[in-house]
Amino acid sequence: MKLVALLLALILLSLLALNAWLMSPTKLQWQLQLVTLEFGHWLALLSLVLIYPAAQTSRWFALPCLLLVCVFLIPALQASRVAKAQGLAFSWLRLWLPIHTRKFEVHHERRTYWQQGDEALDIVIYRPIGADQTLPCLLIAHTGGWDSGDPGEFIGANTELASHGYILCSYGYRLAPKHPWPAQADDTRHAFAWIREHAAELGIDTSRIVLMGRSAGAQIAAACAYGMPELGAGGCISVYGTPNMHLAREWSVPDDLLKSLTLVRQYMGGDPHEVPAAYRSASATTFLDQHSLPTLLIHGTLDSLVGIGHSRRFTALRAGREDHHFLELPWGTHGTDYFPSTPGGQLSMAAIVRFMERFVHGGS
Repeated sequence: MKLVALLLALILLSLLALNAWLMSPTKLQWQLQLVTLEFGHWLALLSLVLIYPAAQTSRWFALPCLLLVCVFLIPALQASRVAKAQGLAFSWLRLWLPIHTRKFEVHHERRTYWQQGDEALDIVIYRPIGADQTLPCLLIAHTGGWDSGDPGEFIGANTELASHGYILCSYGYRLAPKHPWPAQADDTRHAFAWIREHAAELGIDTSRIVLMGRSAGAQIAAACAYGMPELGAGGCISVYGTPNMHLAREWSVPDDLLKSLTLVRQYMGGDPHEVPAAYRSASATTFLDQHSLPTLLIHGTLDSLVGIGHSRRFTALRAGREDHHFLELPWGTHGTDYFPSTPGGQLSMAAIVRFMERFVHGGS
């Protein structure tokens, strides 16, 4: 019985390790990949514990346990290396003891910022308690593939980010296919207007508003920040997004995890030759020679939902600019920043905070 339990544990851990480093074709495999990569240090600890009983059975059983320890520690080791190379904060202790690094306690509330007929859009506001001055604002577009999602997502990451002294406003937008682009651009304009109208109440410095988005929201944030300079965004943060919708359509296939071909077509209202103006206005890359602003990209190399090539190409187009920063996480997959204390969460948080300090607070 002991041998059977040991074999089952080794098989399960081996399957998790294999899945973590392969492209994930199903939703379950992607979710397992995300958890395995971001919490691999705990699986490494479990593998280490198994070495002793495995060695008692056979020394050959101890070898795969040792190998699994090394494999599961790769994300943490890579995070440590990337953090050192880019001067970002990373704590090994926090991997094991997920303590909060909050400077302020955070209050959050949900309100409606736009309503027309039977349609309404909400905004979730995260406000640091005890900050006695007007603060920069991160206006965040949520994930969901443009046809789903909710502004109340990422509550842990958003709460911790706000605790560093920022007001976060995560806003909803109308969804495809009922509302194709540029409805989402109009909603972003409404969100900006609402924030400016309530700035005194919320304690927001309207001269320091940064547009941010994750996944589908990253496309919206980048397109609006670059293509709508009248909004006055002071920066753009794109987390595993698609800044060029022509490429998003070109790289879409009908049978991948996201059913990306259907997603792109229903969101854009057709193919590029059918709605060229929509593809142009939805692509931040269209406006790079017309408008520029500080930009941070965060993307995982192993992202199988939105390929790393999107962020790499965007970065190549802005090569040499001191106000452009690209954090590529070699172990990262889609959602790598979801858990604040994990390798992806720690580095993403550190990169965003540093970006805000440098380009929004006016630091060096």
